[in-house]
Amino acid sequence: MYEKLPVVVGVDGSPASDDAAEWAVSDALSRRAPLRVVHAYEWNLSYAPVPLYRSVPDADLQMPRHIAEQLVSNMIARAAVLGATDVGGGAIDGDAAQVLLSEGRHACELVLGSRHLKALGSAVHGSVGAAVAARATCPVVVVREPAGRPDERAAVVVGIDGSHRSQALLEYAFDYASRRDVAVRAVLCWHPDLLAVMSWRPEPPAPERVTAWLAEALAGWQQKYPDVAVHPEVIREHAITGLVRASTAQNLLVVGSHGHRALASTLLGSTTQGVLHHAMCPVAVVPTHSLR
Repeated sequence: MYEKLPVVVGVDGSPASDDAAEWAVSDALSRRAPLRVVHAYEWNLSYAPVPLYRSVPDADLQMPRHIAEQLVSNMIARAAVLGATDVGGGAIDGDAAQVLLSEGRHACELVLGSRHLKALGSAVHGSVGAAVAARATCPVVVVREPAGRPDERAAVVVGIDGSHRSQALLEYAFDYASRRDVAVRAVLCWHPDLLAVMSWRPEPPAPERVTAWLAEALAGWQQKYPDVAVHPEVIREHAITGLVRASTAQNLLVVGSHGHRALASTLLGSTTQGVLHHAMCPVAVVPTHSLR
């Protein structure tokens, strides 16, 4: 479904973006897709006053561009060492979020590091990663923590909620699992039983209708991807807590965004924001209004 579109990775010279680039190389190879390395920089020309003379630029006008281009060149070389065979890229003058959103319109996915995603307060709202994940028209992978290893039975965890939007998440998760030879853990978080939480009684099972819906939602994808092992799970837990716990040592966690058509305050939703803060593996945010 993503033929010939590149995997785009945004880099900024930080260790987090190095991790993102390594993840992007691996995924591009599994897709047999090109890799595009992008660095966004903002060229702000300032002038220093000189007595009796007109103001003149106080810095080498080309320096920001040269630094940005060198960063991209170094990352392209590193990607080649990691095995990328079709890799290019560029340094682009502009706001980082806007540059990446523009790149995402012609990409199969965007991959970013997570150095700006903090667990405190509302810092995530101002981060490049969150802004891009909220509005991108393609899936956005935020490499917050290292991926678990397949030989340690790490799987791709997909959080679904019983709505039609879950199909976009399942499509991405099964495609990824098939390419990476990992299992799918389809997790539906059902509201916890308060009496069980207070240890007043054992945890009751989820209603049969919930388990039946989960099985029905997975049936078509199991037929399309018979090579993928599937483990459906209904967890009696709040969505953020349940998905974060399920993400521990896993290969990838897949969640959804409402996309650019939603109101600004609901672009990501509380669950997706929560897992971006706390997930213990890379997170793929899939737009649920449409998917290429």
